[in-house]
Amino acid sequence: MSRIFSKRRRLTRIILPLLMAVTVFTMIGSAAIVLAGEESLESRLSGYGLTGLSVSLSGNEVIIAYNQPVSEMGSISDQLVKIATILTFVSEELPGVVLARVRQHFDDGQIMEISAIPTDGVAFISSHLSEDDFMDRLEFNPLTRGPLIVIGECEPNRGENCGNCAECGCYPNEQCDPTSAKANAQGCVEISSPPNAHLEGSQYVCNDGYEWNADLSGCVPKLECPSHAFKFQGECYCDPGYEWNSSGTECVPAQGTQPEQPGSGAGSGWLDKFKSMWDSFINWVKSLFS
Repeated sequence: MSRIFSKRRRLTRIILPLLMAVTVFTMIGSAAIVLAGEESLESRLSGYGLTGLSVSLSGNEVIIAYNQPVSEMGSISDQLVKIATILTFVSEELPGVVLARVRQHFDDGQIMEISAIPTDGVAFISSHLSEDDFMDRLEFNPLTRGPLIVIGECEPNRGENCGNCAECGCYPNEQCDPTSAKANAQGCVEISSPPNAHLEGSQYVCNDGYEWNADLSGCVPKLECPSHAFKFQGECYCDPGYEWNSSGTECVPAQGTQPEQPGSGAGSGWLDKFKSMWDSFINWVKSLFS
């Protein structure tokens, strides 16, 4: 019996180190594969023409940041192809990634994050998803506050500022003082930092788990919308063909006249807001290159 135990102990001394060695080599091999995939992805993205590029992998998510000159944005179709191509590269080089966050850094410091499943990009490139279906699967999240929603266009290059032009507005945490050495191009001076936000370059970005409130004065905990609803400027709106139930908690198939959206006025209000925001975005783009 003692001989049997002695043999078992000897086998244990041999097998355990072998198992530990195999585990270590497996971990090192997996890390090396991931690192190689990350480097290969960055190389392909750089070859695709992305500049100011950074690739950051965390668990099963990857963050890809790059500079996006507004003058090179092209049409919506062009942008969809660009995003889909990036997602395809992710799917091919990092097959274990289930979510990609693509961050576009615009000329004036504004940042847009687009989150998507890499395989959706593959499906779009291979014509298995239409433009509308692909866009529906993308989640657009402005990390910075973006252009102010105003009527008209602010043109600082023509001497316009917040003091002489109504279109040159300031954020809620700013005051108009074009004569100040600290004033930005529109003549606005920061008087306080927005709560729950931090600077990235020249613009404020909400901290993790927060998003901009409706008046852009600060960041609040992210709002989760129910099914068949989407989020716009800090409020939830039902998808077309749906309306809020009587308690205002779920979006259900529309039966007649659309009731008011919770906290936002008439159901068509989001369309007016979106049009205003889009007009402001166009004016902002034009002002960068005027």
